[in-house]
Amino acid sequence: MMIVGLVVGSAVQADGRSAAHAAIDPRFDLVTRVDAAAAALSQARREQPPPRTFTVAAAGDVLTEGTVVAAAAGYAPPGARYDFVPVFAPVAPIIQAADLAICHMEIPIGGPNDRAGVYGRSPYGGNLLLAPYEVAAGLRATGFDRCSTSSNHSIDLGVGGINSTLDALDAVGLTHVGTARTPAETSVTTFEVKGVRVAHLAYTTSLNTNPTDAFRLNYAHSPEQVAADVAAARLLGAEVVIVSMHIGMELLPAPTSGDRAFITRLTALAHVELVIEHGPHVIQPLEQVNGTWVYWSVGNFVSGMGWAQAGRYADERTADGLIATARFIETTPGTFTVVPTPILICDEHNSRTVYPVITTLFDSTISPALRNQLQQCLARSTPVVADLR
Repeated sequence: MMIVGLVVGSAVQADGRSAAHAAIDPRFDLVTRVDAAAAALSQARREQPPPRTFTVAAAGDVLTEGTVVAAAAGYAPPGARYDFVPVFAPVAPIIQAADLAICHMEIPIGGPNDRAGVYGRSPYGGNLLLAPYEVAAGLRATGFDRCSTSSNHSIDLGVGGINSTLDALDAVGLTHVGTARTPAETSVTTFEVKGVRVAHLAYTTSLNTNPTDAFRLNYAHSPEQVAADVAAARLLGAEVVIVSMHIGMELLPAPTSGDRAFITRLTALAHVELVIEHGPHVIQPLEQVNGTWVYWSVGNFVSGMGWAQAGRYADERTADGLIATARFIETTPGTFTVVPTPILICDEHNSRTVYPVITTLFDSTISPALRNQLQQCLARSTPVVADLR
């Protein structure tokens, strides 16, 4: 061992030594080649960039019904109408930690002086709703970067409601997809997240009101239509495609056969990394379809549902929701695997404050009433979605 050590020491210290040392000890040639190979491998590792990765957090329906608006009014400072930041505050660290955070604005947003609330009844049933202008600022302050705006309520207040919604989101720097003020806004676009080119598309499969100009709303007529948009996004350089879909059947614990058929066909026609569905107002399972992770329903983010006075929406499951988080990891150049992590949330009955359930339950200072509500939420949700965080 001492001899080999001396030979190696000589090999790494001498100058112009190869032939002479190889003649004295043939082991030197092996040492030299191993040393050269190690140096080449080290250099290759330095030159190869680390895998690209980023995270997404997508929340469920934002519904500023009466109790939600009342809560935000109670938090407002003098001279202001509403402050939604405290309503969303407990989940803000989760939203802010994501590289891309997506909200789902289910109902139109009004102008700065418009009255929030109910504006009549839909010809197909249900209320026509308008959210207060201030909700956009609350979502942005919470950490959201972008909102999907396609839903059954998108045209509740006609073209004016579409325009005021997008104006409000623009005013606070929230990008958006799903509705449009002009034909140009319907174009498929991409954007960059931590060096990865991403496309986020949004659609609805139901509508409460008679449609207006087709370009104003991304209505999903068929899987082929959505697949064509995915193909367009890929042509624009999208390396990751995320699809948000608002569906019509409410309060069901699992996707309908029609919904399942739609997504199965879509993911057979096009490569989509992640599908996030909204609309049922309750959570549904997370599963893979043709290799694509699908959150069948993430439920509500905030709403006036889930308490006794909510009528047909008194179902306690409507207080539960998911933040659909996922990490995208590049496995080969331009190819990403998806690791989903569903985070359970719950709207507190009285304040409508949005809480992350499991982490809040570790807080010994919360009230017995809140603890009881969150424990019930966890008990309801665990059988539906595995590995909740």
